[in-house]
Amino acid sequence: ANEHAIEALAWDSISYGDEELEKVPADKRGIYAFAICRNNAVLPPHGYVLYIGIAGRDSERSLRDRYKEYLNARKVKKRARIARMIGTWHQVLRFYFAPIDDDISSNDLQALEKQLNTALMPPFSEGDLEADTKQKRRAFR
Repeated sequence: ANEHAIEALAWDSISYGDEELEKVPADKRGIYAFAICRNNAVLPPHGYVLYIGIAGRDSERSLRDRYKEYLNARKVKKRARIARMIGTWHQVLRFYFAPIDDDISSNDLQALEKQLNTALMPPFSEGDLEADTKQKRRAFR
């Protein structure tokens, strides 16, 4: 689809880990994604989105606060899929983030999360798909 709940996003990214934590906004909500990205002298630039989520679901929690939860081993272990994603791909994992303006509602943010998850169907995102897509996806398990 060409129409989205939010018209445009300004994406940025950091390598997974806490070395570049200060680049992630501490005062903005937004949408984020984890992707496998590996520069290689032979391959063209590429990436594979593994997970899409939001910071600020019915709250003012910032992108940085949300990202820090993915750096906390105790919290990650409670989420088996996320633990597997990080454990398998941490060396080539990037955290992409797109801050949103304060006038964007939580409903619009949640709608965009669902639209992006439905369009890309990242393998580690399961709950935030449109219902008909979720049902179709289950047919292939």
